[in-house]
Amino acid sequence: MTMRRSLARFVELHGMDRSMALAGQAFAALMPLLIVVGAATPAGGKDLAEGLIGRLDLSGEAADTVRAAVATPPEVYDSVSVTGALLLVISALSFTRALQRLYVLAWRLPPLGMKGNKWGLVWLAAFAVFWSVQPGVVEIFDGALATSVTITTSCALWLFTPWILVGKSIPWRRLLPQAVLTSAGLTALAVASAIYLPRAVASAAAQFGIIGVAFALLSWLFLVCFVLVAAAALGATLAEPAVQ
Repeated sequence: MTMRRSLARFVELHGMDRSMALAGQAFAALMPLLIVVGAATPAGGKDLAEGLIGRLDLSGEAADTVRAAVATPPEVYDSVSVTGALLLVISALSFTRALQRLYVLAWRLPPLGMKGNKWGLVWLAAFAVFWSVQPGVVEIFDGALATSVTITTSCALWLFTPWILVGKSIPWRRLLPQAVLTSAGLTALAVASAIYLPRAVASAAAQFGIIGVAFALLSWLFLVCFVLVAAAALGATLAEPAVQ
């Protein structure tokens, strides 16, 4: 019964279309922002490149292609005007609004309107910190403990994400099943990606260069967003009996 209701909620969310739309917006909106922010650092974007390479377990030609695409020189940052920076932030907020709509619709909440943008900015800042800090925290530990820390920090991120994006209108305890489902799904995807993605990116890079890497990353982002949408539908459904 719960699975039937969850499937109905997924269909109600237009799950496949929403997953692809989220993936496209994540790629188009977040990547340029991360590249410019990376160019502002002393490493000139190398931290972002190495972070992507490490998370996707890339090596060889695929890793070199990602470095060429992402590790931009500091002159990029110097050439960005205030207007350009503002447009980048607005572009990134388009993704946060899309993610926000997912959770608003999944939980059947009223639209947040323009005030939702401030929560989007908070989430962007928190996500940037998480992306930068989490790998270093995990490296402190080894083996099963490192895996546990990875899952725990991921669960914390996906507990915080819907909570802040819907303006703190849903209690933490009701969001916990959704956070656990999201974290578990993304962990399973990470395991599968470690096997398949390096070869897929390497093959795409060899055939099409940077464009091939872009297509491979977009496909991976679709799977990530599919997990987010499916977990949102199932998590919201599981929480319903608690409020009836």
